[in-house]
Amino acid sequence: MAMMMMGAERGWIGRWGGGAALCVALALYGAYSVPAPPAIRAAEAAIGVLLLLAAGWRAPLFAVTGHALRRPDLPLWEALALPALAWLLWVPLLRGVGLGWDGADVARDVIPLLFLFAPVALVPALRGCGPWAVRGLGAGLILAGLLFTLRWWKDAHWGFGAVGLRAMSDGGVYYLNAPSVLFAAVALPTLALAALARGGLWRWLAAPLCALGGALCLAALAGAVHRSALGLAALSGVAVALWWGWRSPWLWPLLVGVALLAVGVAGEALVGAWGQAAEKTRLTGVNARWDEAAAVVSHIAESPWSLLFGDGWGARMENPAVGGWRVSYTHTLATYALLKGGALGVLALAAYLGGLAPVLWRRLRDDPPLGWAVLPPLAMALGAHTSFKYLDTGLLLTLLLLSDEKRRGLSDP
Repeated sequence: MAMMMMGAERGWIGRWGGGAALCVALALYGAYSVPAPPAIRAAEAAIGVLLLLAAGWRAPLFAVTGHALRRPDLPLWEALALPALAWLLWVPLLRGVGLGWDGADVARDVIPLLFLFAPVALVPALRGCGPWAVRGLGAGLILAGLLFTLRWWKDAHWGFGAVGLRAMSDGGVYYLNAPSVLFAAVALPTLALAALARGGLWRWLAAPLCALGGALCLAALAGAVHRSALGLAALSGVAVALWWGWRSPWLWPLLVGVALLAVGVAGEALVGAWGQAAEKTRLTGVNARWDEAAAVVSHIAESPWSLLFGDGWGARMENPAVGGWRVSYTHTLATYALLKGGALGVLALAAYLGGLAPVLWRRLRDDPPLGWAVLPPLAMALGAHTSFKYLDTGLLLTLLLLSDEKRRGLSDP
């Protein structure tokens, strides 16, 4: 009976409601929330309710209790993700409670963990929503990223002319750190190319709007000198352009024309942004990531219990990457997992991510536009940035897995 209930799981609001709830949640996220909210306010509460409506109650409950492992038809990623979630949720939680860490700090760790493992709740719930679940979730992520970008530009007083001339502020709430911003920066130009390649009046009219949205996101990242994000976006853009050029050779003159137009219109800004990125690299290097990693290893090596199990959710340490302040975070997922979950926690996380790696490879091989759109934000979040704690990282993983199951990309007819 339990397996039948899980197989029938489609959220609390029906076949199409789960995808709609996610879209509305992402619109609220981009319009009224921030990537790392300081507290649960009205917008965050509404987003949480919508996520619960999208996931239903069975899949999340069966995931956190391990009951979902009884299903005989689990895909590999899910068979690895469920025990990884069980370990990373309960062992560091009990460790943190046992060591007496502050409850608010514990919650600030547990909620991002649930975001990171969102696919184990959302993918089973959205399997029955048809191929439009992929498009709806992708569109919601693009919308969130575009809204964050527009809010950043508003705070920057729409200073487009400053790009490449001076480093612009990230702002107090770091809108541009949201993975959905980088996703939108890559996905929107990709959709523009897809619209041009497929033809038709409405697609040709939509293509410039998509390109403009992507340009706004890329210009914001350049203005705030997000070096790694820009480099990954450029790599993805070249890969997707080459793929479309190979698939539709008649696009080559258009691609070359667009590149020449971009250089002609924004050449000075592009050269200036490159120079700022090089200067930031000279001054800051990798932002003390190696010092931070060494400090984490030194910290957990003080006790065999910490080495194996970490210091638990809610733990703090003196972090050289933030001037030695005692904080509850690190800047990379690997060091974060090592601090909180120890060596066994890192192994559990590696199992989860290892199960996702073949899915990403299949998307890059079979659906390059979508694969190259999700690769940059996921590479940043899972490898180089604190954005692994943000809601959109888990939703990007959900999009990746759903598109693999449905064999459906953002630009498919």
